[in-house]
Order: sequence, then structure tokens, then C-alpha cells
Amino acid sequence: MSKKALTYTKPFVLYGWLFLFIPSVAAAQSQQRVASAEFYGNDRYSQRELTAASLVTSGDGNLTNKLDRVKIAITELYRKEGFYNFRFDSIHVEQSDDSSTVRLIFYMHEGLQTTIQAIEFSGNNSVPASQLFAMMETKAGKPLNESILESDIRSILDHYSNAGRPFAKISSDSISPDRADSSRLLLSLIIDEGPQVFLNELQIDGNTSTKTVVITREARLEQFELFQQEKLDRIKKRLVRMQLFSSVSEPQLYIAAAAAPDSLIGGLAIFVKEGNTNTFDGIVGYVPSNTPSTKGYFTGDVFVAFKNLFGTGRRAFVKWKRENELTQELELQYREPWLFGIPLSVNGAFFQRKQDSSYVKTKLELRAELAVTDELTLGTNILNEATYPAADLKRFSVFESNIFSVGGEILYDTRDNLLSPVNGIRYSTTVQQGIKEITGPQQYLSPALERNYSIQKYSLDAEGYISIFLRQVIMIGIHGKQVTSSRLELSDLYQFGGTTTLRGYRENQFFASKIAWINLEYRFLTGRASSLYGFMDGGYYFRPADALKLVIAQESSLYGYGFGARIETGLGILNVNYALGEGDSFSNGKIHVGIINEF
Repeated sequence: MSKKALTYTKPFVLYGWLFLFIPSVAAAQSQQRVASAEFYGNDRYSQRELTAASLVTSGDGNLTNKLDRVKIAITELYRKEGFYNFRFDSIHVEQSDDSSTVRLIFYMHEGLQTTIQAIEFSGNNSVPASQLFAMMETKAGKPLNESILESDIRSILDHYSNAGRPFAKISSDSISPDRADSSRLLLSLIIDEGPQVFLNELQIDGNTSTKTVVITREARLEQFELFQQEKLDRIKKRLVRMQLFSSVSEPQLYIAAAAAPDSLIGGLAIFVKEGNTNTFDGIVGYVPSNTPSTKGYFTGDVFVAFKNLFGTGRRAFVKWKRENELTQELELQYREPWLFGIPLSVNGAFFQRKQDSSYVKTKLELRAELAVTDELTLGTNILNEATYPAADLKRFSVFESNIFSVGGEILYDTRDNLLSPVNGIRYSTTVQQGIKEITGPQQYLSPALERNYSIQKYSLDAEGYISIFLRQVIMIGIHGKQVTSSRLELSDLYQFGGTTTLRGYRENQFFASKIAWINLEYRFLTGRASSLYGFMDGGYYFRPADALKLVIAQESSLYGYGFGARIETGLGILNVNYALGEGDSFSNGKIHVGIINEF
């Protein structure tokens, strides 16, 4: 075996030994089907393994081309195990009596298996050889596998790149047989570590409305920070997750100056394209009066969002929704990012829901979130909830009450895209502890009534995304919520059913103290953030008895299924699906429409 001198950089290519001359087989009947194949001279692999690896008996096709493919496949199979002197001595083709099929007979010479005697490194001044060996699958005593060695060298170069040396190179001084034993190889790798690179600046291009300082603070690049390829990957992910840009380029390294003989000072250049961050969307309808004694009323769903106020990354939105004449919601939120120069954000929120003619619930919330890492966020909040029964009700609905509570949240999110993930998981769990005080109505406040009591809320949400084939994604979500207290009213319960929970049922169809549901979707991606999908949902709810309202305990398990589409719009992702609940016929299905827009 001859001595070789090779040089490896990314991408790494290793040239192997040439095949020995293999006699060609004349196939006058080139379209004949191979009925069987036999192999002789094989000790390493069985007849079954060689037949399976070569696919010699599969399909018809041109016999000459098939023989060429078989020779390549089997030779490569042996080469991966170090049989570099493998060869075919001859191939016989025997025809059947009617000449419709052929029987192939392969005579082979395996030769000796070549293994690695020793691996030597030189030039590795900053990384000890023991650490380099730990990164490699290629080991002494094993055959030399070219693809594995290529992967090993990429791993070593990645290590140097993440240690501040992106210009490292690896070359092979020799891959040669041991003089005492030709079946053993000596592998010598020379490392040129290159200079260390320090990053001192970030150049942003393409931002027409977002201030440069907003982008650079999100990149979190420190002055004279050591170059790390992993850091560059995280920078792009952080900018994408801001949801301000329609596209973000890969950070490009440039060199500005030499700091010392073995170090350079450089920077990163990133191009961004601004997205549509200020949006207005909605629909308003009018339901006319159907009798002379009643009045018509408006219904609708209006959403106004500002994701980048004044180019500073501040956010605000207003949402108004009226389901019918008696039920409507109003929600406002504002988010202030990066307080005190750290990834700490503060949210203020107002929410009001008028539930039929029974009561009005108002929430005021102040929330703080600290991004501990790119994936882990810790949050805490202060929440005040006030409930007011309708003044003109002739019968009891709910107590007038006030709940003051504090809570905490843990969020772990590895999704590659917040609006249309392909891979990753999102997990969050929240705990809310509060005191509820009953203040009215006076006619229902008996001396025996407990006026103050504690109330707790718990929630868990987990979603996983995996891409199994190109442009196909499986999503599974597991969710649960529970509220506990010595006394629960209608206004304390969760509303369950509809677009965001259990599809196939009316929006907020059920009231419950315990709810759990599973969503399973198979998505076919049709665009950057658009998809078609089929789904199945399963859910459970429990509602406790309420003696004052003469409501008995309720408990049920339900399911829904259907199909839908996600369509990318300026507002967000428009989610439309057709769903059937348990026992529904096709004509009784429900159409759910919603906007997926992470604030």
C-alpha cells in the first residue's frame, strides 16, 4: 500500500484506494431478470448479507448496469471493514433454459483485513491528544472507515471553531502500512490550529425601522469575546425569535486587525429584512332585531398589534371580541423588554369578560420574565381579579368578590420557530396562589358564609414537534389545568372547548375545575409558516357540584377530529379547521377560526 499525503478542511474528503481490475461481463441479454446469486470466497459476510447489501436479485433492469452496481456495493461493504485488497476474481452468468432469467455466480478474494495500528497527532498545542482521541470514533485496533474518519475530523475542527480558532486545518502526513505487518496502518494527523479570533463589533444591515441597539443587545455579543461557532448559531436564533424580521442571515465573520502574532480581532456582519410588525385585523357584523321590542347589536373580533413600537422592541396589543349580544371580551397588553440592561421583561395586562348576563370579570396583571438562557425563562406575576354579578339579576349567579394572588412560571422552549415549529419542544408549568374575599351582594351574605378563603391554580403545557419526512411534521401537545379551593363559583372555573383546546365543540362550551386535553396533528408544510393538517383531540373535564345554583357534579371524557389549514397573514397565522365532536355527523361539524400570534 502506497504512502499518501492528504489535506483536510471543511468539507473533508478522503481519497481511498482504487479498485483492482474487475473483468467485465458481456450481457447480450441485458434485460434478463436475475433469479438467484451465489458468492464464493466469502468468510466475512454470509450469502444472505451479501445478497441484501448488493440488491442483486431486486428488480429487472439492464444486467450490465446491475452487475456494475453490485460490484461497487460489495466492494464498498468490504472497504468499510478494512478489506482494501478485496477483489472479484470472476463472475459467471448462467442462463435458464428459456433464457428469461439468469443465475449469477461471484468468485471473490477478500484479502487480509487492515486495521489501524496507531494514531498520532502533531501541532496540537492548545488541545491535548487525550482530548482529541475522545472526540474520535476512529480507534487503534479498528478498521479505517473513511466516512467515520471524515466525521471525526469535522468534530475536531468544530471543537477548534468553538474554542476561538475558526481557521484550524488538519492534514494527514501519512496513511501507510506498518513495515512489520502490512495489515496494520499508521495514521498521522497534523493540526494547524491557526490564530485565535476575538469579536469586537457587530454590523447590522437591512434594519429600516428597528433600532440597531435593539438588535445588538439581543445578540448579546460582549466586547472582545472569543469566537465561538455555537454562539453565532445562537445569535441568529435569538434574532429570529424576536419576530420582528421576515429573514435573518447567517452571521458572517470578518477580520479587522491583528492583535498579536497568534490572535486576530474581527466582527460579525448580519443582514436582516424587516417584517410586518404593526397589524390591524378584524371582522365586525351586525345582527338586526327580529322583534319590534328588541334592538339589533354588533358582533365581531378585532385585533390590533404593535410588536415594535418606535423601533424599540416594545410591544402592545388590543383585542375586542363579542360572541353574542350578552358575551364579550376586551384585552390590552403592553411589554417592556430589557430592563436594567438585562434580558428582563415586564408585562402589564388588562382583561375584562362579560359572561352572558351573569357577571363581569376583570383582571389586572403585572408580570416579570427573566431569560436565564436562550431556552429557559423564569417568570413571576401579581394578579388581581374582580368579579361583579349583574345588578338587575332576579336570582343568584355569583358572589361579588376579589382575588389577589401571586404566581410563578417555568418555561423551557427549544422550538426552532415560534409560529410554525418544525423541531423542538415547549414546556411550561405555572402555579398561582391567592386569597379570595367575598364582598356581596348583601342579600346573599349569611353569617355562616365563609368570606375569605385561599384559592390555588395549576397548569401544565407541553408540546413536541418532530419532522419525520421533508416538509412533514408531527405535533403532540399535552395540557392540563386545575383550580382548587374550599368553595368554587362559576367565575372561578375554566372554560373548555373550541379552537385552542378541544376542537369539535363550541367555544368555551364547558365550565370545569379540572381540564386536560391532548392534541395530535400531522402537518404538511405548504409555505414558510403555512400548512395543511389532520388532527385528533382528546379531552377530560370535571365540574364540582354547586348547591347554591343547584348544579350537580359533572365529569366527562370527549374526543374530536378533523382537518384544517394554517395560512400566513400579516396579522399572524390564521388557523382554520373543520372539526367533528363525539357523535357528530359530517353536517354537524364545526368550523373553528383563530389567530396564532405569540406576544
